[in-house]
Amino acid sequence: MKITGLKSKKDAFPFLALIISSFLLVVILGVLTYLNFNREKELLKHHLLRQGITLIQSLEAGARTGMMGRMWGENQIQTLFTETAKGPNIEQIALVEKSGQILVHNNPAQIGSRLSDFTPGDKDQALFLILKNENDENIFRVIKQFEPLQAEQRSRMNRMMGRWMQRRSGAGERYIVLDLKMQEYQAAQREDIRMGVVSAVILLILGSASFYFLLIAQNYYVANRTLKSMESYTQNVVESMPNGLISLDKDGRIETINQKAQDLLGLNADEVKGKPLNQVMFRCNLSETFLPQEDIVERQMECHLNDGAVIPLSTTSSRLKDENGAIIGTVIILRDLRDIRSLEKEVQRSERLASLGRMAAGIAHEIRNPLSSIKGFAQYFRNKFPPDSEDRNYAAVMADEVDRLNRVIQDLLNFARPQEPNLKPIDVPPLIRHALRLIQSDIRDKDIRVTEDIPPDADFTIAGDGDMLTQVFLNLFLNAIEAMQTGGRLGIALRKSREDMQIEISDNGDGIPPENLSRIFDPFFTSKKGGTGLGLAIVYRIVESHRGEIKVDSQPGKGSAFVLRFPLG
Repeated sequence: MKITGLKSKKDAFPFLALIISSFLLVVILGVLTYLNFNREKELLKHHLLRQGITLIQSLEAGARTGMMGRMWGENQIQTLFTETAKGPNIEQIALVEKSGQILVHNNPAQIGSRLSDFTPGDKDQALFLILKNENDENIFRVIKQFEPLQAEQRSRMNRMMGRWMQRRSGAGERYIVLDLKMQEYQAAQREDIRMGVVSAVILLILGSASFYFLLIAQNYYVANRTLKSMESYTQNVVESMPNGLISLDKDGRIETINQKAQDLLGLNADEVKGKPLNQVMFRCNLSETFLPQEDIVERQMECHLNDGAVIPLSTTSSRLKDENGAIIGTVIILRDLRDIRSLEKEVQRSERLASLGRMAAGIAHEIRNPLSSIKGFAQYFRNKFPPDSEDRNYAAVMADEVDRLNRVIQDLLNFARPQEPNLKPIDVPPLIRHALRLIQSDIRDKDIRVTEDIPPDADFTIAGDGDMLTQVFLNLFLNAIEAMQTGGRLGIALRKSREDMQIEISDNGDGIPPENLSRIFDPFFTSKKGGTGLGLAIVYRIVESHRGEIKVDSQPGKGSAFVLRFPLG
Protein backbone atom coordinates (compact mmCIF):
# COMPACT_ATOMS: atom_id res chain seq x y z
CA MET A 1 0.00 0.00 0.00
CA LYS A 2 2.83 2.38 0.75
CA ILE A 3 4.41 1.74 -2.61
CA THR A 4 1.09 2.36 -4.39
CA GLY A 5 0.62 5.64 -2.51
CA LEU A 6 4.10 6.83 -3.41
CA LYS A 7 3.52 5.90 -7.01
CA SER A 8 0.22 7.82 -7.08
CA LYS A 9 1.94 10.90 -5.67
CA LYS A 10 4.68 10.65 -8.28
CA ASP A 11 2.09 10.26 -11.04
CA ALA A 12 0.12 13.28 -9.76
CA PHE A 13 3.20 15.51 -9.69
CA PRO A 14 3.36 16.13 -13.49
CA PHE A 15 -0.34 17.10 -13.61
CA LEU A 16 0.06 19.49 -10.69
CA ALA A 17 3.15 20.98 -12.30
CA LEU A 18 1.22 21.27 -15.58
CA ILE A 19 -1.64 23.13 -13.89
CA ILE A 20 0.76 25.53 -12.15
CA SER A 21 2.76 26.12 -15.31
CA SER A 22 -0.45 26.69 -17.32
CA PHE A 23 -1.67 29.21 -14.74
CA LEU A 24 1.64 31.06 -14.85
CA LEU A 25 1.57 30.99 -18.65
CA VAL A 26 -1.99 32.40 -18.66
CA VAL A 27 -0.94 35.18 -16.28
CA ILE A 28 2.10 36.03 -18.41
CA LEU A 29 0.10 35.98 -21.64
CA GLY A 30 -2.66 38.04 -20.01
CA VAL A 31 -0.20 40.68 -18.83
CA LEU A 32 1.51 40.77 -22.23
CA THR A 33 -1.86 40.99 -24.02
CA TYR A 34 -2.99 43.80 -21.69
CA LEU A 35 0.23 45.73 -22.24
CA ASN A 36 -0.03 45.21 -26.01
CA PHE A 37 -3.67 46.36 -25.96
CA ASN A 38 -2.77 49.54 -24.06
CA ARG A 39 0.14 50.15 -26.42
CA GLU A 40 -2.14 49.80 -29.45
CA LYS A 41 -4.73 52.02 -27.75
CA GLU A 42 -2.15 54.72 -27.20
CA LEU A 43 -0.94 54.35 -30.78
CA LEU A 44 -4.57 54.72 -31.96
CA LYS A 45 -5.01 57.91 -29.93
CA HIS A 46 -1.74 59.25 -31.24
CA HIS A 47 -2.74 58.39 -34.82
CA LEU A 48 -6.19 60.03 -34.49
CA LEU A 49 -4.65 63.10 -32.85
CA ARG A 50 -2.14 63.46 -35.67
CA GLN A 51 -4.91 62.98 -38.23
CA GLY A 52 -7.05 65.61 -36.51
CA ILE A 53 -4.19 68.09 -36.22
CA THR A 54 -3.36 67.50 -39.88
CA LEU A 55 -6.97 68.24 -40.90
CA ILE A 56 -7.04 71.33 -38.71
CA GLN A 57 -3.77 72.52 -40.22
CA SER A 58 -5.31 71.92 -43.65
CA LEU A 59 -8.27 74.09 -42.70
CA GLU A 60 -5.90 76.78 -41.46
CA ALA A 61 -3.90 76.54 -44.68
CA GLY A 62 -7.09 76.80 -46.78
CA ALA A 63 -8.25 79.80 -44.81
CA ARG A 64 -4.82 81.41 -45.05
CA THR A 65 -4.71 80.85 -48.80
CA GLY A 66 -8.17 82.36 -49.27
CA MET A 67 -7.29 85.38 -47.16
CA MET A 68 -4.02 85.97 -48.90
CA GLY A 69 -5.75 85.76 -52.30
CA ARG A 70 -8.40 88.27 -51.20
CA MET A 71 -11.11 85.79 -52.10
CA TRP A 72 -12.18 85.17 -48.56
CA GLY A 73 -15.74 85.59 -47.46
CA GLU A 74 -18.52 84.00 -45.50
CA ASN A 75 -19.47 81.57 -48.23
CA GLN A 76 -15.90 80.55 -48.82
CA ILE A 77 -15.17 79.52 -45.20
CA GLN A 78 -18.52 77.70 -44.98
CA THR A 79 -17.69 75.88 -48.19
CA LEU A 80 -14.22 74.98 -46.81
CA PHE A 81 -15.74 73.46 -43.66
CA THR A 82 -18.50 71.66 -45.56
CA GLU A 83 -16.19 70.11 -48.16
CA THR A 84 -13.60 69.10 -45.57
CA ALA A 85 -16.32 67.38 -43.48
CA LYS A 86 -17.06 65.10 -46.45
CA GLY A 87 -13.81 63.24 -45.80
CA PRO A 88 -13.95 59.69 -44.38
CA ASN A 89 -14.34 59.18 -40.63
CA ILE A 90 -15.24 62.89 -39.99
CA GLU A 91 -18.28 63.39 -37.79
CA GLN A 92 -18.32 67.22 -37.71
CA ILE A 93 -16.13 70.33 -37.99
CA ALA A 94 -16.98 73.52 -36.17
CA LEU A 95 -15.38 76.90 -35.53
CA VAL A 96 -16.46 78.03 -32.06
CA GLU A 97 -15.84 80.83 -29.66
CA LYS A 98 -14.30 80.28 -26.25
CA SER A 99 -17.82 80.21 -24.83
CA GLY A 100 -18.71 77.27 -27.10
CA GLN A 101 -20.95 79.22 -29.54
CA ILE A 102 -20.63 77.83 -33.06
CA LEU A 103 -19.45 80.41 -35.63
CA VAL A 104 -18.97 78.04 -38.57
CA HIS A 105 -20.17 74.42 -38.92
CA ASN A 106 -20.18 71.92 -41.73
CA ASN A 107 -23.94 71.79 -41.12
CA PRO A 108 -25.10 75.43 -41.43
CA ALA A 109 -28.14 74.65 -39.28
CA GLN A 110 -25.84 74.33 -36.26
CA ILE A 111 -24.44 77.90 -36.60
CA GLY A 112 -25.30 80.07 -33.63
CA SER A 113 -25.99 77.15 -31.31
CA ARG A 114 -23.74 76.14 -28.47
CA LEU A 115 -21.46 73.10 -28.79
CA SER A 116 -21.89 70.50 -26.04
CA ASP A 117 -18.93 69.07 -24.07
CA PHE A 118 -16.66 71.85 -25.22
CA THR A 119 -13.52 72.60 -23.22
CA PRO A 120 -11.08 75.17 -24.60
CA GLY A 121 -7.55 73.95 -24.87
CA ASP A 122 -4.21 75.62 -24.40
CA LYS A 123 -3.09 78.12 -26.92
CA ASP A 124 -0.04 76.18 -28.09
CA GLN A 125 -1.38 72.63 -27.75
CA ALA A 126 -4.24 70.61 -29.15
CA LEU A 127 -6.69 69.01 -26.75
CA PHE A 128 -8.29 65.61 -27.46
CA LEU A 129 -10.97 63.60 -25.71
CA ILE A 130 -13.28 60.66 -26.44
CA LEU A 131 -17.02 61.31 -26.33
CA LYS A 132 -20.30 59.62 -27.16
CA ASN A 133 -22.41 61.02 -30.03
CA GLU A 134 -26.20 60.94 -30.32
CA ASN A 135 -26.08 57.31 -31.54
CA ASP A 136 -24.03 56.31 -28.48
CA GLU A 137 -20.96 55.80 -30.65
CA ASN A 138 -17.45 56.83 -29.65
CA ILE A 139 -16.00 59.86 -31.36
CA PHE A 140 -12.53 61.32 -31.08
CA ARG A 141 -12.63 65.11 -30.61
CA VAL A 142 -9.65 67.36 -31.31
CA ILE A 143 -9.81 70.99 -30.13
CA LYS A 144 -7.24 73.51 -31.30
CA GLN A 145 -7.13 77.27 -31.32
CA PHE A 146 -7.77 78.58 -34.84
CA GLU A 147 -4.86 80.88 -35.92
CA PRO A 148 -4.46 80.77 -39.68
CA LEU A 149 -2.45 84.08 -39.83
CA GLN A 150 0.29 85.84 -37.93
CA ALA A 151 -0.45 89.11 -36.10
CA GLU A 152 0.17 91.46 -39.12
CA GLN A 153 -1.75 89.10 -41.40
CA ARG A 154 -4.60 89.01 -38.89
CA SER A 155 -5.04 92.85 -38.85
CA ARG A 156 -5.11 92.97 -42.65
CA MET A 157 -7.64 90.14 -42.70
CA ASN A 158 -9.88 92.10 -40.33
CA ARG A 159 -9.84 95.13 -42.63
CA MET A 160 -10.69 92.93 -45.60
CA MET A 161 -13.42 90.91 -43.97
CA GLY A 162 -15.07 93.92 -42.38
CA ARG A 163 -18.47 93.29 -40.96
CA TRP A 164 -18.36 89.46 -41.47
CA MET A 165 -15.41 88.96 -39.17
CA GLN A 166 -16.84 91.29 -36.61
CA ARG A 167 -20.16 89.47 -36.72
CA ARG A 168 -18.74 85.96 -36.88
CA SER A 169 -15.67 86.09 -34.78
CA GLY A 170 -15.85 89.08 -32.61
CA ALA A 171 -12.75 89.97 -30.69
CA GLY A 172 -12.38 86.68 -28.70
CA GLU A 173 -10.38 83.51 -29.29
CA ARG A 174 -11.64 81.01 -31.85
CA TYR A 175 -11.24 77.20 -31.77
CA ILE A 176 -11.69 74.50 -34.34
CA VAL A 177 -13.48 71.44 -33.04
CA LEU A 178 -12.94 68.30 -35.14
CA ASP A 179 -14.90 65.12 -34.30
CA LEU A 180 -13.55 61.91 -35.88
CA LYS A 181 -15.46 58.64 -36.09
CA MET A 182 -13.81 55.66 -34.30
CA GLN A 183 -15.92 52.75 -35.60
CA GLU A 184 -13.37 51.50 -38.13
CA TYR A 185 -10.52 51.88 -35.68
CA GLN A 186 -12.47 50.14 -32.93
CA ALA A 187 -13.39 47.30 -35.31
CA ALA A 188 -9.71 46.90 -36.17
CA GLN A 189 -8.88 47.05 -32.48
CA ARG A 190 -11.47 44.36 -31.71
CA GLU A 191 -10.00 42.23 -34.50
CA ASP A 192 -6.54 42.73 -32.99
CA ILE A 193 -7.89 41.72 -29.60
CA ARG A 194 -9.54 38.63 -31.09
CA MET A 195 -6.35 37.67 -32.88
CA GLY A 196 -4.40 38.32 -29.70
CA VAL A 197 -6.74 36.07 -27.73
CA VAL A 198 -6.51 33.37 -30.41
CA SER A 199 -2.73 33.68 -30.44
CA ALA A 200 -2.67 33.57 -26.65
CA VAL A 201 -4.82 30.42 -26.65
CA ILE A 202 -2.60 28.82 -29.28
CA LEU A 203 0.51 29.80 -27.35
CA LEU A 204 -1.08 28.50 -24.15
CA ILE A 205 -1.87 25.17 -25.81
CA LEU A 206 1.56 24.93 -27.39
CA GLY A 207 3.28 26.02 -24.18
CA SER A 208 1.27 23.59 -22.06
CA ALA A 209 1.88 20.79 -24.54
CA SER A 210 5.58 21.61 -24.68
CA PHE A 211 5.82 21.68 -20.91
CA TYR A 212 3.82 18.46 -20.67
CA PHE A 213 6.05 16.72 -23.17
CA LEU A 214 9.06 18.15 -21.34
CA LEU A 215 7.75 16.59 -18.14
CA ILE A 216 7.15 13.32 -19.97
CA ALA A 217 10.68 13.42 -21.36
CA GLN A 218 12.07 14.22 -17.92
CA ASN A 219 10.07 11.43 -16.34
CA TYR A 220 11.22 9.08 -19.08
CA TYR A 221 14.82 10.11 -18.45
CA VAL A 222 14.43 9.67 -14.69
CA ALA A 223 12.65 6.34 -15.16
CA ASN A 224 15.26 5.17 -17.64
CA ARG A 225 18.09 6.23 -15.33
CA THR A 226 16.37 4.56 -12.38
CA LEU A 227 15.85 1.42 -14.44
CA LYS A 228 19.49 1.34 -15.48
CA SER A 229 20.59 1.95 -11.89
CA MET A 230 18.27 -0.80 -10.70
CA GLU A 231 19.50 -3.10 -13.44
CA SER A 232 23.12 -2.39 -12.51
CA TYR A 233 22.33 -2.88 -8.82
CA THR A 234 20.54 -6.17 -9.54
CA GLN A 235 23.43 -7.31 -11.73
CA ASN A 236 25.91 -6.50 -8.96
CA VAL A 237 23.78 -8.39 -6.43
CA VAL A 238 23.56 -11.42 -8.73
CA GLU A 239 27.30 -11.34 -9.47
CA SER A 240 28.13 -10.95 -5.77
CA MET A 241 26.08 -13.95 -4.71
CA PRO A 242 28.12 -16.71 -3.01
CA ASN A 243 26.02 -19.25 -4.94
CA GLY A 244 25.72 -19.91 -8.64
CA LEU A 245 22.61 -18.61 -10.42
CA ILE A 246 21.25 -19.58 -13.84
CA SER A 247 18.06 -18.15 -15.34
CA LEU A 248 16.28 -19.90 -18.21
CA ASP A 249 13.49 -18.89 -20.53
CA LYS A 250 10.33 -20.96 -20.93
CA ASP A 251 12.08 -23.14 -23.55
CA GLY A 252 14.95 -23.98 -21.22
CA ARG A 253 17.50 -21.70 -22.91
CA ILE A 254 20.05 -19.87 -20.76
CA GLU A 255 19.25 -16.19 -20.27
CA THR A 256 21.78 -15.23 -17.57
CA ILE A 257 24.52 -17.01 -15.66
CA ASN A 258 26.54 -15.33 -12.92
CA GLN A 259 30.28 -15.60 -12.39
CA LYS A 260 29.98 -18.09 -9.53
CA ALA A 261 27.99 -20.50 -11.70
CA GLN A 262 30.54 -20.09 -14.51
CA ASP A 263 33.43 -20.93 -12.18
CA LEU A 264 31.52 -23.79 -10.58
CA LEU A 265 30.46 -25.47 -13.84
CA GLY A 266 33.44 -24.45 -15.96
CA LEU A 267 31.34 -22.44 -18.44
CA ASN A 268 31.69 -19.14 -20.29
CA ALA A 269 28.67 -16.81 -20.31
CA ASP A 270 29.29 -15.49 -23.83
CA GLU A 271 29.40 -19.02 -25.21
CA VAL A 272 26.35 -20.50 -23.47
CA LYS A 273 23.80 -17.67 -23.52
CA GLY A 274 20.81 -18.57 -25.67
CA LYS A 275 21.66 -22.28 -25.72
CA PRO A 276 19.55 -25.03 -24.10
CA LEU A 277 20.78 -26.00 -20.65
CA ASN A 278 20.74 -29.73 -21.48
CA GLN A 279 22.96 -29.09 -24.47
CA VAL A 280 25.46 -27.06 -22.46
CA MET A 281 25.52 -29.43 -19.45
CA PHE A 282 25.09 -32.71 -21.34
CA ARG A 283 26.75 -34.79 -18.59
CA CYS A 284 24.96 -33.10 -15.68
CA ASN A 285 21.25 -33.01 -16.35
CA LEU A 286 20.14 -30.10 -14.20
CA SER A 287 16.69 -30.32 -15.79
CA GLU A 288 16.06 -33.29 -13.54
CA THR A 289 15.61 -30.81 -10.73
CA PHE A 290 12.42 -29.45 -12.37
CA LEU A 291 9.07 -30.82 -11.35
CA PRO A 292 6.04 -29.83 -13.44
CA GLN A 293 3.69 -29.72 -10.46
CA GLU A 294 5.93 -27.78 -8.04
CA ASP A 295 7.11 -24.18 -8.18
CA ILE A 296 10.14 -24.64 -5.91
CA VAL A 297 12.23 -27.81 -5.81
CA GLU A 298 15.33 -28.45 -3.65
CA ARG A 299 17.61 -31.40 -4.39
CA GLN A 300 21.14 -32.66 -3.91
CA MET A 301 22.98 -34.32 -6.76
CA GLU A 302 26.38 -35.40 -8.00
CA CYS A 303 27.05 -33.23 -11.04
CA HIS A 304 29.35 -34.61 -13.74
CA LEU A 305 31.05 -31.67 -15.40
CA ASN A 306 32.05 -31.58 -19.05
CA ASP A 307 35.73 -32.05 -18.13
CA GLY A 308 34.95 -35.28 -16.26
CA ALA A 309 35.11 -33.87 -12.73
CA VAL A 310 32.30 -34.68 -10.28
CA ILE A 311 31.13 -32.15 -7.72
CA PRO A 312 28.31 -32.42 -5.18
CA LEU A 313 25.66 -29.74 -5.67
CA SER A 314 22.58 -28.57 -3.84
CA THR A 315 20.08 -27.15 -6.35
CA THR A 316 17.02 -24.98 -5.81
CA SER A 317 14.79 -24.56 -8.85
CA SER A 318 12.08 -21.91 -8.90
CA ARG A 319 9.53 -21.19 -11.62
CA LEU A 320 9.20 -17.63 -12.94
CA LYS A 321 5.65 -16.48 -13.66
CA ASP A 322 4.11 -13.38 -15.18
CA GLU A 323 1.20 -11.40 -13.73
CA ASN A 324 -1.26 -13.88 -15.23
CA GLY A 325 0.42 -16.89 -13.64
CA ALA A 326 1.90 -18.22 -16.90
CA ILE A 327 5.37 -19.76 -16.64
CA ILE A 328 7.96 -17.59 -18.39
CA GLY A 329 11.16 -19.23 -17.17
CA THR A 330 13.12 -20.88 -14.39
CA VAL A 331 15.79 -19.80 -11.91
CA ILE A 332 18.31 -22.37 -10.65
CA ILE A 333 20.48 -21.66 -7.61
CA LEU A 334 23.56 -23.88 -7.26
CA ARG A 335 25.43 -24.39 -3.97
CA ASP A 336 28.80 -26.12 -3.90
CA LEU A 337 28.71 -28.88 -1.27
CA ARG A 338 32.38 -29.83 -1.45
CA ASP A 339 33.34 -27.82 1.64
CA ILE A 340 30.29 -29.13 3.49
CA ARG A 341 31.11 -32.69 2.52
CA SER A 342 34.69 -32.15 3.64
CA LEU A 343 33.47 -30.81 6.97
CA GLU A 344 31.12 -33.76 7.30
CA LYS A 345 34.04 -36.11 6.72
CA GLU A 346 36.07 -34.23 9.31
CA VAL A 347 33.24 -34.57 11.82
CA GLN A 348 32.85 -38.26 11.01
CA ARG A 349 36.60 -38.77 11.35
CA SER A 350 36.62 -36.95 14.69
CA GLU A 351 33.71 -39.04 15.92
CA ARG A 352 35.38 -42.22 14.70
CA LEU A 353 38.69 -41.26 16.30
CA ALA A 354 36.95 -40.45 19.56
CA SER A 355 35.25 -43.87 19.56
CA LEU A 356 38.48 -45.64 18.72
CA GLY A 357 40.29 -43.65 21.34
CA ARG A 358 37.87 -44.68 24.03
CA MET A 359 38.11 -48.31 22.93
CA ALA A 360 41.93 -48.16 22.71
CA ALA A 361 42.17 -46.69 26.20
CA GLY A 362 40.17 -49.58 27.62
CA ILE A 363 42.15 -52.19 25.69
CA ALA A 364 45.50 -50.62 26.62
CA HIS A 365 44.56 -50.58 30.28
CA GLU A 366 43.56 -54.25 30.19
CA ILE A 367 46.66 -55.37 28.27
CA ARG A 368 49.27 -53.34 30.10
CA ASN A 369 49.03 -55.22 33.42
CA PRO A 370 49.44 -58.73 31.90
CA LEU A 371 52.35 -57.45 29.81
CA SER A 372 54.17 -56.41 32.97
CA SER A 373 53.83 -59.97 34.29
CA ILE A 374 54.94 -61.48 30.96
CA LYS A 375 58.00 -59.23 30.86
CA GLY A 376 58.89 -60.20 34.44
CA PHE A 377 58.67 -63.94 33.64
CA ALA A 378 60.68 -63.40 30.40
CA GLN A 379 63.47 -61.70 32.35
CA TYR A 380 63.29 -64.45 35.01
CA PHE A 381 63.69 -67.25 32.47
CA ARG A 382 66.40 -65.34 30.59
CA ASN A 383 68.46 -65.22 33.75
CA LYS A 384 67.87 -68.97 34.36
CA PHE A 385 69.34 -70.07 31.07
CA PRO A 386 73.05 -70.15 30.40
CA PRO A 387 74.56 -67.30 28.36
CA ASP A 388 74.51 -67.70 24.57
CA SER A 389 71.97 -70.47 24.86
CA GLU A 390 69.05 -70.59 22.45
CA ASP A 391 66.54 -70.53 25.30
CA ARG A 392 68.13 -67.39 26.72
CA ASN A 393 67.85 -65.73 23.30
CA TYR A 394 64.15 -66.66 23.09
CA ALA A 395 63.56 -65.14 26.50
CA ALA A 396 65.37 -61.91 25.42
CA VAL A 397 63.26 -61.70 22.26
CA MET A 398 60.13 -62.14 24.37
CA ALA A 399 61.20 -59.26 26.65
CA ASP A 400 61.95 -57.01 23.64
CA GLU A 401 58.56 -57.74 22.09
CA VAL A 402 56.92 -56.92 25.38
CA ASP A 403 58.74 -53.56 25.32
CA ARG A 404 57.52 -52.95 21.75
CA LEU A 405 53.98 -53.75 22.83
CA ASN A 406 54.36 -51.32 25.69
CA ARG A 407 55.42 -48.60 23.27
CA VAL A 408 52.39 -49.32 21.10
CA ILE A 409 50.16 -49.23 24.16
CA GLN A 410 51.74 -45.93 25.20
CA ASP A 411 50.99 -44.54 21.73
CA LEU A 412 47.43 -45.78 22.14
CA LEU A 413 47.15 -44.00 25.45
CA ASN A 414 48.64 -40.83 23.99
CA PHE A 415 46.09 -41.04 21.18
CA ALA A 416 43.17 -41.93 23.43
CA ARG A 417 43.88 -39.34 26.12
CA PRO A 418 45.77 -36.50 24.44
CA GLN A 419 46.97 -33.99 26.93
CA GLU A 420 45.93 -30.37 26.63
CA PRO A 421 48.66 -28.32 24.92
CA ASN A 422 50.56 -25.87 27.07
CA LEU A 423 50.26 -22.93 24.70
CA LYS A 424 53.11 -20.45 24.64
CA PRO A 425 54.55 -18.17 21.95
CA ILE A 426 56.61 -20.49 19.78
CA ASP A 427 58.96 -19.48 16.97
CA VAL A 428 58.38 -22.27 14.45
CA PRO A 429 61.65 -22.25 12.36
CA PRO A 430 63.94 -23.11 15.32
CA LEU A 431 61.50 -25.85 16.31
CA ILE A 432 61.66 -27.35 12.80
CA ARG A 433 65.48 -27.26 12.78
CA HIS A 434 65.56 -28.96 16.20
CA ALA A 435 63.40 -31.80 14.88
CA LEU A 436 65.71 -32.13 11.84
CA ARG A 437 68.73 -32.49 14.13
CA LEU A 438 67.01 -35.35 15.97
CA ILE A 439 66.69 -37.35 12.72
CA GLN A 440 70.03 -36.26 11.24
CA SER A 441 71.38 -39.85 11.25
CA ASP A 442 68.37 -41.08 9.21
CA ILE A 443 68.87 -38.21 6.75
CA ARG A 444 72.55 -39.12 6.30
CA ASP A 445 71.88 -42.85 5.94
CA LYS A 446 69.55 -42.26 2.94
CA ASP A 447 71.45 -39.24 1.60
CA ILE A 448 68.30 -37.04 1.81
CA ARG A 449 68.60 -33.45 0.57
CA VAL A 450 66.72 -30.98 2.77
CA THR A 451 65.51 -27.70 1.19
CA GLU A 452 64.10 -24.83 3.23
CA ASP A 453 61.89 -22.01 1.88
CA ILE A 454 61.59 -19.79 4.96
CA PRO A 455 61.53 -15.99 4.48
CA PRO A 456 64.23 -14.62 6.81
CA ASP A 457 62.46 -11.38 7.76
CA ALA A 458 59.04 -12.88 8.53
CA ASP A 459 57.74 -13.53 12.03
CA PHE A 460 56.48 -17.12 12.30
CA THR A 461 55.45 -17.07 15.93
CA ILE A 462 52.31 -18.95 16.96
CA ALA A 463 50.69 -20.04 20.24
CA GLY A 464 51.69 -23.71 20.60
CA ASP A 465 53.16 -26.49 22.72
CA GLY A 466 56.79 -26.98 21.72
CA ASP A 467 57.03 -30.68 22.69
CA MET A 468 53.80 -31.62 20.93
CA LEU A 469 54.69 -29.69 17.76
CA THR A 470 58.13 -31.31 17.76
CA GLN A 471 56.40 -34.69 17.79
CA VAL A 472 54.29 -33.59 14.81
CA PHE A 473 57.34 -32.58 12.79
CA LEU A 474 59.26 -35.73 13.74
CA ASN A 475 56.41 -38.01 12.64
CA LEU A 476 55.99 -36.18 9.33
CA PHE A 477 59.75 -36.10 8.64
CA LEU A 478 60.15 -39.82 9.42
CA ASN A 479 57.18 -40.73 7.22
CA ALA A 480 58.69 -38.69 4.37
CA ILE A 481 62.13 -40.32 4.78
CA GLU A 482 60.62 -43.83 4.84
CA ALA A 483 58.62 -43.06 1.65
CA MET A 484 61.72 -41.90 -0.30
CA GLN A 485 64.53 -43.85 -1.90
CA THR A 486 68.17 -42.96 -1.38
CA GLY A 487 68.97 -39.48 -2.65
CA GLY A 488 65.47 -38.10 -2.15
CA ARG A 489 64.42 -34.52 -1.35
CA LEU A 490 62.66 -33.27 1.77
CA GLY A 491 61.14 -29.82 1.32
CA ILE A 492 60.06 -27.42 4.09
CA ALA A 493 58.25 -24.16 3.24
CA LEU A 494 56.66 -21.55 5.53
CA ARG A 495 54.10 -18.94 4.47
CA LYS A 496 52.17 -16.37 6.48
CA SER A 497 48.91 -14.53 5.82
CA ARG A 498 46.86 -12.10 7.90
CA GLU A 499 44.86 -14.93 9.53
CA ASP A 500 47.16 -17.97 9.73
CA MET A 501 50.58 -19.50 9.16
CA GLN A 502 51.10 -22.33 6.66
CA ILE A 503 53.73 -25.07 6.93
CA GLU A 504 54.28 -27.36 3.95
CA ILE A 505 56.36 -30.56 4.31
CA SER A 506 56.86 -32.30 0.96
CA ASP A 507 58.81 -35.23 -0.45
CA ASN A 508 59.41 -36.88 -3.78
CA GLY A 509 58.72 -40.38 -2.54
CA ASP A 510 56.32 -43.09 -3.65
CA GLY A 511 53.20 -41.09 -2.87
CA ILE A 512 49.86 -42.28 -1.50
CA PRO A 513 47.29 -44.15 -3.60
CA PRO A 514 44.06 -42.13 -4.10
CA GLU A 515 41.94 -44.78 -2.38
CA ASN A 516 44.04 -44.40 0.81
CA LEU A 517 44.01 -40.58 1.05
CA SER A 518 40.78 -40.48 3.05
CA ARG A 519 42.05 -43.09 5.58
CA ILE A 520 45.64 -42.07 6.37
CA PHE A 521 44.64 -40.24 9.56
CA ASP A 522 42.60 -43.19 10.84
CA PRO A 523 44.23 -45.07 13.76
CA PHE A 524 45.75 -48.45 12.99
CA PHE A 525 45.67 -47.79 9.24
CA THR A 526 49.14 -48.21 7.73
CA SER A 527 50.72 -49.37 4.50
CA LYS A 528 54.20 -49.76 6.01
CA LYS A 529 55.60 -53.03 7.24
CA GLY A 530 55.87 -52.99 11.01
CA GLY A 531 53.89 -49.74 11.31
CA THR A 532 51.29 -49.26 14.03
CA GLY A 533 49.11 -46.81 12.11
CA LEU A 534 49.09 -44.34 14.98
CA GLY A 535 51.68 -41.77 13.86
CA LEU A 536 49.49 -39.70 11.55
CA ALA A 537 46.48 -40.17 13.83
CA ILE A 538 48.47 -38.60 16.68
CA VAL A 539 49.64 -35.81 14.33
CA TYR A 540 45.99 -35.11 13.43
CA ARG A 541 45.01 -34.98 17.12
CA ILE A 542 47.83 -32.60 18.03
CA VAL A 543 47.09 -30.23 15.11
CA GLU A 544 43.39 -30.32 16.01
CA SER A 545 44.17 -29.47 19.65
CA HIS A 546 46.04 -26.37 18.39
CA ARG A 547 42.90 -25.24 16.47
CA GLY A 548 44.72 -25.93 13.23
CA GLU A 549 44.07 -28.12 10.22
CA ILE A 550 46.11 -30.54 8.12
CA LYS A 551 45.62 -31.42 4.44
CA VAL A 552 47.50 -33.78 2.17
CA ASP A 553 48.06 -33.72 -1.58
CA SER A 554 49.71 -36.79 -3.05
CA GLN A 555 50.23 -38.39 -6.43
CA PRO A 556 51.57 -41.95 -6.73
CA GLY A 557 55.16 -41.95 -7.97
CA LYS A 558 55.57 -38.16 -7.55
CA GLY A 559 55.49 -37.68 -3.80
CA SER A 560 53.31 -36.14 -1.12
CA ALA A 561 52.83 -32.73 0.46
CA PHE A 562 51.36 -32.23 3.95
CA VAL A 563 50.06 -28.69 4.57
CA LEU A 564 49.50 -27.54 8.15
CA ARG A 565 47.68 -24.29 8.98
CA PHE A 566 47.76 -22.70 12.44
CA PRO A 567 45.82 -19.57 13.43
CA LEU A 568 47.81 -16.51 14.42
CA GLY A 569 45.32 -15.17 16.91
